[in-house]
Amino acid sequence: MNLRRLSGLAAVVAAAGLAVASVQAAEACVDDTLPGRLADAPVRLCIEAKTGQPARYRLWLAGEVRISGDEPAARQGLGGDWYGHPLWLRCTGAGNLRRCDLTVDGEAAWNAELVLPR
Repeated sequence: MNLRRLSGLAAVVAAAGLAVASVQAAEACVDDTLPGRLADAPVRLCIEAKTGQPARYRLWLAGEVRISGDEPAARQGLGGDWYGHPLWLRCTGAGNLRRCDLTVDGEAAWNAELVLPR
């Protein structure tokens, strides 16, 4: 067997594996800062979609994941905590568009719209 040919075949197999992996998982994120009394606190919300699984939501505040859960739970509402302040994230929508609303201490604090990745 020709080693040069085997190396080429290995490269093709590896490239095909990368292509499949990129199709199976995709992520969409929005970066912002919280307004109001929590001004300048960086917030990042990401939705990760994997083939055959519910989308997964993650919300970071000040660089740490504070809320995480799958789409069925996010539609009901996901809770978290930020230095003693209760957080609540609820995401709704249809098709590929999701609107997510964040409350802090029971008050509306931030919202974003994201398109589900394909």
